Amino acid sequence: MTFVAKTFRERTRAGEVVLGAFIKSASHQIAEVLGHCSLDFLVIDAEHAPFDGADIDRIVLATRSNQLPCLVRTPDHSASFINRCLDLGASGIMAPHVTDAAAAERVIAAAKYSAGARGFSPSGRAGAFGTTQAAAYRTDADRQTSLWCQIEDASALDHLGAIAARPDIDCLFVGRADLALSLRVERPDDPKMETALESIAAAAKREACAFGIYMNDPAEVPKFLAMGATVFVCGSDQSWLLAQGRAIRQAFARATGAAAP
Repeated sequence: MTFVAKTFRERTRAGEVVLGAFIKSASHQIAEVLGHCSLDFLVIDAEHAPFDGADIDRIVLATRSNQLPCLVRTPDHSASFINRCLDLGASGIMAPHVTDAAAAERVIAAAKYSAGARGFSPSGRAGAFGTTQAAAYRTDADRQTSLWCQIEDASALDHLGAIAARPDIDCLFVGRADLALSLRVERPDDPKMETALESIAAAAKREACAFGIYMNDPAEVPKFLAMGATVFVCGSDQSWLLAQGRAIRQAFARATGAAAP
């Protein structure tokens, strides 16, 4: 019997608990280093950090060298940008501000060949530079490409079921910072936020879709595991660098008796 490893998309859809981080630095070396941290995936943050096509190209190549799945959080739902990221070999797309079923359909149309609208060329990295048979490539691309919808608008809370019900949508991923702004709340434990999170978790469970969330502190993991979350993004390359640099500086101050910074 031949053993076939699950794709990253299959792992998330099966409810495996996975851990990743955002990449905010346009450095393929950083992405390559993080490939040695036993993470399950990375997300290039092209929404909030300065990435162009060449940056994404290099970072995806670096992650593929370590067989580390790498998604791209896109700035918007631009079909051309989504197509380019996937042609470069990204493992999937994290789409911001998906507020209803129509928005989810736009993301699907941009990413999945089966929708009949995505521009097709097997000549890029994803198509092994034209060496993959066209029909087989399209089938494999659709099977392996992960699509995550960020739920970060109060208006999206009325459309959760319709978003999660699409079989091509693999994860409802909560952006708590933007959702808090949209809900007009300041604290993460505000009852409005708690109710929203419970609604998102329930919709994901009902439609057999993964529930994902961003956090800065892994101490939050048990709470969200109990809620049904299986996809976790904890911090970014920048926050990890800051935390480790500050920890070393404080340890140095203790060791030398110098005043802490």
